[in-house]
Amino acid sequence: MQKRQKKKILLFSTLNPYPFWAGSETFWFDFVGDERVTARFDFQLLLADSPATRAKAETLAGRGVKTDFYKHFNVDFARRNFYRLVDVAGKKETRTLPWYDRIAEEKPALVWFNVAALADLRELLYAVRICKDASIPYWLILQHGTDNFFLTSEKEIEAVTEVATSAKRFIFIAEKNRFSLERAIGQKLENALLTVNALSAEKIAEAKKTAESAPVGTDETARFFNLGRYSPIDKAQYLLLEALAGGAWRDRDWRLTFIGIDGFGKFYLEKMLAFYGINREKIEILPHTRDVFGEIAKRDVLLMPSLAEGTPFAMIEAMACGRAALGTPIGGIPELVIENQTGWLARTTDVADVAASLERVWQERAKWREFGHNAQKHVEENYNEKKSFAELADVLAADINE
Repeated sequence: MQKRQKKKILLFSTLNPYPFWAGSETFWFDFVGDERVTARFDFQLLLADSPATRAKAETLAGRGVKTDFYKHFNVDFARRNFYRLVDVAGKKETRTLPWYDRIAEEKPALVWFNVAALADLRELLYAVRICKDASIPYWLILQHGTDNFFLTSEKEIEAVTEVATSAKRFIFIAEKNRFSLERAIGQKLENALLTVNALSAEKIAEAKKTAESAPVGTDETARFFNLGRYSPIDKAQYLLLEALAGGAWRDRDWRLTFIGIDGFGKFYLEKMLAFYGINREKIEILPHTRDVFGEIAKRDVLLMPSLAEGTPFAMIEAMACGRAALGTPIGGIPELVIENQTGWLARTTDVADVAASLERVWQERAKWREFGHNAQKHVEENYNEKKSFAELADVLAADINE
């Protein structure tokens, strides 16, 4: 019996700051490399060239996934300026992004666009029209959104609406991100599908082992931590500093570790610490680490006062290690932080509400282990790739008539 040929899926990511890799890429990277997925589909990737993307591509190559690279306009300025002139001379309505021309050349069964942020939808019109002209269906997978996302002109609303509604499937990892987009375009999306960011069964088992070997401390020094890049606009670490600058916290025994802060982020965070008058002896700043679970195990409670999110892997990882979390009602955080069960959810992103939740964390220290246990169980049951990837692969197969 002749083996059936797997259908080709061409994948792009809209992430554009160099080196073109961040947490927004974790979902598709894990999905594409999953052996159940590679057995059913022929994923081919076209990524912006950088040492980071080449390293990731090398990993996927070992799993049979092919990757090609292109020079992004953010590093190839001469090419960018050339196409700007071409667009102006031709009076084109859409901005030409030539790497998407591969869609018409490859003629895949489906195109997968990993959308790093809501604002990136505006840049996809050129690619979407190639798909429509060639009658090639496409998926959009949104990884990050803000609650205050709006558009600024009739033309912009029309463009984003066309991109969103023409998709065969629009995948969201947070219900609030879906609402933000639907409100921005003034239209419900009939093609929307909700899934979750998740961890592999192996990672969940590793995290569970970590939790068992390093229980949460409930006496002596309170060990808080924040996990992820420094970003006042998205991650809003300054809200923690403003809350901790209050009088009550000056005489309390606590430490706060920022994990994953490098370069300019560290420089800027140091400036904020000085601005708020935080005792520097209470703060530790660590660079990005590969041993995330090991660093989590040294601390007790995650503090994440974000202003923009999808469903943060950092929070999923912390909870998988049996750590409760303080979070804000942004993106998928309310689905992770269940008040009085897995952590403390601030009423709003206002600093007064973040400070009030932080005070509850301090006063309810006796519940840290209980909440951490609940958080670990919540992730194991609801943020497991074994379940979410199987479901998504079945939908993908149906959409390309596999």
